[in-house]
Amino acid sequence: MQYLNRKLTAAALVALLSTSSCGFFDVEAVQDPNNPGLGSVLNNATKPQLDALAVGLEASLRTVHTTNAPYNWVVGTFGREVTVLAATESRWYGELQGTRATLDDAAYYNAYYVPLAQTRRAAQVYRESANNSQALTDVQKQGVAGYTHTYEALAKLLMLNLQGDNGIRIDLDNPLKPGKFVAPAEALTNIRGLLDLGASELDKGGDAFGFSLSAGYAGFNTPATFKKFNRALAARVALYQGDYAGAKEALAASFYDPAALLTLGPKITFNPAIAGDQGNPYFQVPNGNGSNVVVVPDNFVSEAEAGDARLAKVGLRTTPRVTGGLTGNYEARVFATNTSPLDIIRNEELILISAEAKANTNDLAGALADINVIRTKAGGLAALPEGTFSSVEKAMDEILKQRRYSLFYEGHYFIDLRRTGRLKPVVSPGQTLAYSSSPYALFTKMEKPAAEKAWDRINP
Repeated sequence: MQYLNRKLTAAALVALLSTSSCGFFDVEAVQDPNNPGLGSVLNNATKPQLDALAVGLEASLRTVHTTNAPYNWVVGTFGREVTVLAATESRWYGELQGTRATLDDAAYYNAYYVPLAQTRRAAQVYRESANNSQALTDVQKQGVAGYTHTYEALAKLLMLNLQGDNGIRIDLDNPLKPGKFVAPAEALTNIRGLLDLGASELDKGGDAFGFSLSAGYAGFNTPATFKKFNRALAARVALYQGDYAGAKEALAASFYDPAALLTLGPKITFNPAIAGDQGNPYFQVPNGNGSNVVVVPDNFVSEAEAGDARLAKVGLRTTPRVTGGLTGNYEARVFATNTSPLDIIRNEELILISAEAKANTNDLAGALADINVIRTKAGGLAALPEGTFSSVEKAMDEILKQRRYSLFYEGHYFIDLRRTGRLKPVVSPGQTLAYSSSPYALFTKMEKPAAEKAWDRINP
């Protein structure tokens, strides 16, 4: 069966994983006569049920972007890549940009959190259901385990990206008695461990998965090719840990290839023409004046190198959007249509990870070679001459600038600034952050959700 034709069935199964605001930590209090219960899949699930759970796991990750506070809007606002000038919700360009000392722990802009909690829960339920089913072979169960551990790790990583110093829960085997929040370093260790475990399971998963993946995983839909995706995520995590040797090792097993297309990589797909499906939430009609217009601070353009082809990701509006005292002269135009796919991770990011890992392991020439691939292939810019990277500091200035323009509006810049100690009004020579002085202030993390605080009060 095709992925989208099964989406509604899968959505019903995913629904059993989500109840109230606590998301992951809630359990079924009553039987729902309209949706299947957990027992129906945890106890010898049929092949169609398992297939639906596989689809539901993909669908749950996509929901992180299709909420009323899409992930890239929130993290993009924190990093001052974009500003959401909303006609009816001033907190987008007010609270999220620091006009109050603290963020609301129960506001709509925490909407990313529950879908991520549901994603990791969906991964666990699918894995356990597969293990308890007679419908799959032992080899196929290994494939499911590798697939689900990869998704569980990705969900935790995205959650940690916005929770920052709050950390996240990593001990979630018992939803009724989850572990306490742990610090970011311990969380990253757990996430990388899940990815490593998933990679070893994928090695035992045979030549083909026992389930289907969406078209967005073309080229990454077997255990061996999906492992390349898994290793790409492991390289990202290693970079966040400052384990540059580990990042290079993971890249060697990923789909990193300076000679390949920069767009190579798995993607989230959209098709609003299909009943029950949705369009890409980050697409907006050029020069539109709808409820929400995502604008781009002027300095994204003014601080770019002349002739950078990546400036095509933004457009000059014919009429500036003026809302709440802010003026948006430019708007985000990363996606051409509402069916444009959304990258999960792609070769362009892997080349940038390679450059950073090499720069920080005394291979400045290798780092320059990677950056010149990005400059010429992505930016249409001239290659930098040999010896330009005379120090790690100079290399990092250029690498982070290239990440800013290559990965614009994809949830990276805020994380990059925070992890490198540059989340401040002046980022580096020639780069500043808009709206970072009074009455605005930069946040380093999202507030821990109220439901999580309530859980810990009740369960000390």
